[in-house]
Formats: sequence, C-alpha cells, structure tokens
Amino acid sequence: MREIEQQTLEEIMIEQHEELTPSQRRLADFILQNPYEAALMSSLKMAERLDVSEATVVRFAQNLGFDGYPALREKLQDQMLHVVRSSERVATMVSEPTENSGTLYEVVAQTAHFLNQLLENVSERDLQEAIDRLDGARQILIFGEGAPGSLVHHAEFWFSRLELQVKPITQTGRRFYDHIFQVKEDDVALVLAFRRPTSEAMALLEVMDERKGQSILVTDLLNSKMHALATQVITVRRGPMDTFRPLGPPTALIDALILGLMRKKGEEAVHGLRRLDDLRQRYQVLYK
Repeated sequence: MREIEQQTLEEIMIEQHEELTPSQRRLADFILQNPYEAALMSSLKMAERLDVSEATVVRFAQNLGFDGYPALREKLQDQMLHVVRSSERVATMVSEPTENSGTLYEVVAQTAHFLNQLLENVSERDLQEAIDRLDGARQILIFGEGAPGSLVHHAEFWFSRLELQVKPITQTGRRFYDHIFQVKEDDVALVLAFRRPTSEAMALLEVMDERKGQSILVTDLLNSKMHALATQVITVRRGPMDTFRPLGPPTALIDALILGLMRKKGEEAVHGLRRLDDLRQRYQVLYK
C-alpha cells in the first residue's frame, strides 16, 4: 500500500485522478465539494447518493491506497477536525436549518463556506499570474454559459472600462464559433466552466492551444479533459453538484481580478475612467 499518511486527501485524489474510472472521478469530485457531508456517510449512503454500486465506492478507496472505505472516511474525518472554522461550522447547518433560520441564512452560510475554500485553493500568486496574463492580452475572450454567463457581462463591463479589448461569449452552438475562429497568439481566454466539460469550453481551450494563445480555466472540477489544455487552472467550488449553487465564490474571484487589474494599471486606470466621465459630462449624461 502506498504511503499516504503525510498527504491530504485532496493531494491523493489529484495524484490518482487519471487512474480512476469516470464513476470514481465523480466520487472524488463529490467528496471534495462536500467534505463535511461525505465524512458522515457510509459506503452504502455514498453509493446511493451518486447512483453507483457500493463495490465502486470500495474500489475507489482501495485505488487511492486505502485498505477500504472506512479508512478513507477516517482520513477525511481527521482532516475536518483540523480545519474547522466558524464559517464551516455554520455551513454544516445548511442541510438541516433550525427553525430560526431561513433562505437567506442558508445561502449566506453556504457561500461563506465556499468563500473560505476559495482562500485556501487560490493564492495571491495564482491571482497575480492570472492578472498579468489578462493585462498583457491583445484581446480577452470571456466565455460562460448558463448562470455563470452573468459573470461574463460583469467582467466585460469592468475590463472594458480599464481599456482592455474584450469579447464576451455566452452563446452556444453555431454562433459560438463566430467568436473564436479569429483568435490569435497574443489573445487570452477566460473560461468559466462548472459541473462538466462542455463542447464549447473544450473547443475554445483547444483553439487557444492550437493558436499558441493562453487560457485561464475557472472550474469546480478536480480534473477533466479541459485541465490539460488550459494554461492556468483556478479551482472555485460553488456547492453540491445536485443543488442550487450560489455564484458568490466565482463572483469574488472575478471581482478580485478586476481590482487586481485596477491596481496594476494604477494611474492609467484612473485617467481612463476620468476620460469616460469627461465624455459623459460633455454630453450632459454624467449623472443620468
């Protein structure tokens, strides 16, 4: 059996991810997305939750180097005891709200939990690396579909105000390819892809790779076909895969990129926004 005592469960799963079956990868993603819930689940409950056989759960644990599922769960429980924080204690109550809680409480608790994970998963160095890529781009292609599509427009609004050339993409199907067929070597793609690799996200990452451009993949997946194609991967977890998942964590990341770009540009950003205000004042729409 491999020596796994000194590794975190996340490190073990990342190391072994390519050797796991698709069903076992779903198990890995679920555990990393829902560590507190998973730490209390038996192998049978885990199997029922993810619609796999209990034997699959057992083999999954063994493939990671454990004697069986109980040893994996014990490892997870031990980790949870060492990382409990106030926001996480609140988040554990989300699935069983008290009579004094409500919808707002649930959303805030879950968001707080995954914002805390964002701080653990993304370092300031990771953030600065993404900021430098975006700032040096000829053009930034921002892609997201579904709910994350709203973040595409949010990022476009502020990136454009910072005088960056931005191409927002929220379409899928035939129209999607109208936006990417002319990408060039000095372009950067910011790809928001959650839950699963989509054909559009894969296509954009592949085209960027072929054209020698750069790409930043923002995802909640531990590993996927997209990861190997991206120049940089930023992990942002939003919540359980089968429930409503707030956009708080990915919004925080986008806002951090915006603020980081503002600070990097410094007086250049201030002068650009002043020119915008001057133009509005000239046509008497500054305060309208």
